[in-house]
Amino acid sequence: MEIEITKMTSKGQVVIPQGIREKKNIKSGEKFLVYGTDDSIILKRVKRLEEAKDIKEFERVFNSMWKTAKKRKITKKDVEKEIAAYRKEAR
Repeated sequence: MEIEITKMTSKGQVVIPQGIREKKNIKSGEKFLVYGTDDSIILKRVKRLEEAKDIKEFERVFNSMWKTAKKRKITKKDVEKEIAAYRKEAR
């Protein structure tokens, strides 16, 4: 899994970092499902004509991510700590 930091513009737009766009071959105009829970927002690329299948796939992947984090004993606090450290380095 690749993690990068981006920010939202005054128009509400969020840029997917170039490195991720290139690695995933994301082109202009592609659609994404946007899934929000608590303070998290996750994007899922829509590749099929039937979005219902994408939603089920998204839920499967999302649940898998949480299970993996739990197995590795990665907590929300751990993630927040890493984000804070990254922000400190970026200054």
